[in-house]
Amino acid sequence: MNYSLNHIILSIAASIVFAAFAYGQQQELKEVDSLLKLRKTERAFVILNTIDTVSLDKPSNAEYYFQLGKAESLINQADRSFRFWMLARKKFRALDSLKKVARINLFLAETLSSTDVAALDPQPFINEYLAYAIDQDDPQLLSQAYMQLGAIYIDAEPKKTLFYFKKGLQENKKTGDSLMTAKLHHNLGVVYAEKVNKPDSALYHYNIALQEYEKRNLTDYISYIYNNRASVFKKQGDYGKAIQNYLLADSLDVKEYRKENKRLLYGYIADAYEKNEDAGNALKYLKLQNVYRDSIQQEEQNKAMLDIQTKYEVEKKENENLRLKQNRIYLWVIVGILIAALLIGYLFYRNLREKKKVRDREFEIQQQKLDKVLKAQELAGIDAMIEGQEKERQRIANDLHDNLGSLLATIRLHFQNLKVKKDRLKEEEDRIMKQTDDLIDEAYQQVRTIAHAKNAGVPAKEGLVPAVKNFARKVSASDKIVIEVVDQEMSDRLENSMEIAIFRIIQELITNIIKHSGATEAAIYLTDHSASINILVEDNGRGFDPEKIQPKEGMGLNSIRKRVEYMDGEMDVDAAEGKGTTINIHIPVK
Repeated sequence: MNYSLNHIILSIAASIVFAAFAYGQQQELKEVDSLLKLRKTERAFVILNTIDTVSLDKPSNAEYYFQLGKAESLINQADRSFRFWMLARKKFRALDSLKKVARINLFLAETLSSTDVAALDPQPFINEYLAYAIDQDDPQLLSQAYMQLGAIYIDAEPKKTLFYFKKGLQENKKTGDSLMTAKLHHNLGVVYAEKVNKPDSALYHYNIALQEYEKRNLTDYISYIYNNRASVFKKQGDYGKAIQNYLLADSLDVKEYRKENKRLLYGYIADAYEKNEDAGNALKYLKLQNVYRDSIQQEEQNKAMLDIQTKYEVEKKENENLRLKQNRIYLWVIVGILIAALLIGYLFYRNLREKKKVRDREFEIQQQKLDKVLKAQELAGIDAMIEGQEKERQRIANDLHDNLGSLLATIRLHFQNLKVKKDRLKEEEDRIMKQTDDLIDEAYQQVRTIAHAKNAGVPAKEGLVPAVKNFARKVSASDKIVIEVVDQEMSDRLENSMEIAIFRIIQELITNIIKHSGATEAAIYLTDHSASINILVEDNGRGFDPEKIQPKEGMGLNSIRKRVEYMDGEMDVDAAEGKGTTINIHIPVK
């Protein structure tokens, strides 16, 4: 037992050490990125050579090859940087890290654009980058894409290059990136100077770029500007200004491609002195150029030997990694056993949870059944209440018609007879008698009106649609709200109890509109779909948010919904604050 516990502790400790080691290497990759931004490639290579790629996780492994490609590119090893970037691109694509893939596409396009080999086409990479930038709608990505597209066409179609560079400037204005603006002006200067022979335009763009480079103290870029300006002056025959700018470029501490830049620069200076008929200085800088040429050749030899040494170190490291892997197998077996034990415990716990879920689900189903029964009882109670109200109204209407109506008619007849017998009464008595007669006649008419309403607002002779239109007309008479009624295919009568129920629903909906909505217009649409009746009621009121309605505030709608559900119908509420309300109801015709 103690032996197993010791091994478990050792395995956990080993895992912690391994995680700490991997974290340390991830930090080293961040340091490499910072060093490469400062062009400190030698220190970056030292760190890269110490990183164990086997121990890196997948994202860090992809990042390693990306940084390695950047380092190789900075020492002018385009073939090696291309190979490492393609590998990093594949790894990042497998991780679905599309932003990283897009960035690598840009580097690959830049690398291929600088070669003279027609088979190495940068267009697919820049097209993929541009598609990503458009999809992201990112002005920064788009400006970089257009700058690289311009670089692709600089030799074959300079006008197209100018178009893309200017389009890049337009996109970059949205970002406020002043350095990117300077780079684009720098590139425009190169096109005007070297491709379309507009020296004044070239110098204009060079000076814009130079101001930003000097503000940021970017010595490499400042050196390039002086070189470019010197080339313009040399083409114009102003060798004095050309030499002055070349010497300014030489005075700067250039970090990027330092030896190669010096070799080229001294060749340009020698050529300018020669054309300025200064043979002494021309010879001096030709000798300096040869010194750097020899230095570069020696550097290439040293690098070849370094490559051999690196391969040896890699093989040595791979052997060490193999031994490390073998030692780890034992640790991973123990870790596997521990994981298995944890998994079994987890499965046991999960099984208990599933059983509890089943019990809870069964209880919930029983509760739903109970709620359904209670709901049915509640709806039945509502229906019984409505039916009782209708019977009571009909009984009252019958009593008024049969009893009180008959009695009033008799009284009216008696008064008429009395009037005939008393025709010689005074004029004042005649007037009072007439007023009394009018009142009795009015009471009689009201009794008839009440009696004709014995079908609860839906007169048996008229039906649902006339009753709804009559109701809408009475409500609209108040001049506070105008209600429009539109019926479609409602020529056939429905069963009387269904007409009464639908009429009551519409009454309550209109009452809600009057009470709560503040609407000035409303519309009632009645449509017969043969198998169902559709009722659509909408208004132009203040509306409401259905989710914010408190239970007490929504009792009217809930009552209507229950009536609709009891009739096996469906009700949908479409409302929003400030946009009115629409109630859509479907009720099947049985």
